[in-house]
Amino acid sequence: MRFLATAFALSLLLMAHLGTGQNVDRGRELPATPAPVKNILFAQPFTLETPFINTFSKERERVSSGVLIVVEVDPALVIPRNTLEPVLYAGNVTVQRLNHGERSGRVIGIVPGNINLATAPIWFGTPELPERVTQSTVQYERGLAEKAGVRAFPSTQVSSIQRSVIATKDLATLLRTVAADLIYQYSPQEKELADSWRLPEAKAVPTRQPN
Repeated sequence: MRFLATAFALSLLLMAHLGTGQNVDRGRELPATPAPVKNILFAQPFTLETPFINTFSKERERVSSGVLIVVEVDPALVIPRNTLEPVLYAGNVTVQRLNHGERSGRVIGIVPGNINLATAPIWFGTPELPERVTQSTVQYERGLAEKAGVRAFPSTQVSSIQRSVIATKDLATLLRTVAADLIYQYSPQEKELADSWRLPEAKAVPTRQPN
């Protein structure tokens, strides 16, 4: 049952990243990268009883903790396109984007592992497929970002928006609760995505009772 819940959650993540399979370039030129996010609006550390596989990394690490974040972005960076798209990074990891955000200008994402957001820059790097990103890729991209002047947000700002750590069962539960609420609040144009996370899980067909 835990495996099914994790597989369900991961499929939702993939749907969020790829949309409906119709990656459509809406005619806006892709901004140059590296490009910092505009603002950080929310951060909440979490722990999971059941880890999930990080599909936004070539190493495919098992993730049992992380931080849910909401960042304000240039919408042109997150428009679904027919080409490679800029990868979102935080510190030394890729951010698992849960939505597109081109209409709201807000991206909800998961930063896997333990991270200090007061020292970790958040930026968009070179267009690529997140599942092909390695640790050496991240280090290279971070070097480019720091040379371009990308810096972490001030510690006072981070502390003002960071919530207390929460513990939950698995990724599916995290999406169904906190992540869904963040979509409704910060990117309501994509409420159908949050609604899909809250669909009831499939149950076994009840057996026919004897007369």
